[in-house]
Amino acid sequence: MKHALIPLLLLAMAGSAQADTSQAQTDESPLARTSSWPTADISQTSHQLYQLKEPIPLSARATALASAEWLKTGFAPSMVGTNGQVMYPYGQSHPAITCAPEHICVLQLLPDEHITNLSIGDSVRWLIQPAMAGNRPVVVIKPTVAGLNTNLVVTTDAGRVYYITLVSNRHDYVPLVGFYDPQQLVINMQQQAEAAKAAEQAKIEAQKQAVVAPLGTIDPATLDFNFACKPGHGSDDEDFKPVRIFAGNGHTYLQMPAGMKDADKPAVFNYRDKQAELMNSRLVHDYVVIDGLPQKFELVVGVGSSARNEVCEHNPKTGWFN
Repeated sequence: MKHALIPLLLLAMAGSAQADTSQAQTDESPLARTSSWPTADISQTSHQLYQLKEPIPLSARATALASAEWLKTGFAPSMVGTNGQVMYPYGQSHPAITCAPEHICVLQLLPDEHITNLSIGDSVRWLIQPAMAGNRPVVVIKPTVAGLNTNLVVTTDAGRVYYITLVSNRHDYVPLVGFYDPQQLVINMQQQAEAAKAAEQAKIEAQKQAVVAPLGTIDPATLDFNFACKPGHGSDDEDFKPVRIFAGNGHTYLQMPAGMKDADKPAVFNYRDKQAELMNSRLVHDYVVIDGLPQKFELVVGVGSSARNEVCEHNPKTGWFN
């Protein structure tokens, strides 16, 4: 009885070996066999993404827009570039990279980091080699046969861990795959916005100081506020009439309506011996600063018949002006 079972066992083993051989030789995608993996989250391979998505230029603007979408919706899209590259969002996807025998796949990691370790599940039938391209680490990948699947883990000194599924197919493959980090890009954009806001605030403070600085150590009680202004040539448009005028330390300061732009700054003409001369002036944080102490001057906006003007005059008896 024992001897009678041996031929049956050999027949069963031969049938199993034949089935394994035919499966190894097929060119079908091995992703169908990953459905039993308890932790795999793979929906599309790099080649399927390449076929389905419209290629776009993979510029800094593209990754910034994708990161903004992630911040708004929680979804970071994978992208296909006009250069043939498929780009995955780091930390927001489980890439399945399709490579082909006798061809090279290049995996580009994020810039300004270095690979500390490479671990691959099948080190016999897959060839991998780390390299550097400028400040960006890359991994060169090559399968020896079609119909393989394995996993690759890459760690870097930036604290990132790349977990990647590798599949091999003789015809369907993508030679170039990369990553962008939406979370880091959002952090960078927020930091840039904060830096720009701080720089703008510093500029405003500097402009404020530029108004006060020429006063030096002058006693505020000695400042001369005895100026009066009125519309000139029958004009009743006072949208650029100074809010306040004072003089000191060789300068005359005109506080203008808030929000005046440099392009709206009036020209200043000094009246002396019935002659008008253009004076040096500049707009500093809503103040027109005039170099000099004119007794009578005119503010002019526009030219010709559309010109508007305001005439201001020093009057020791005026005090606060009208």
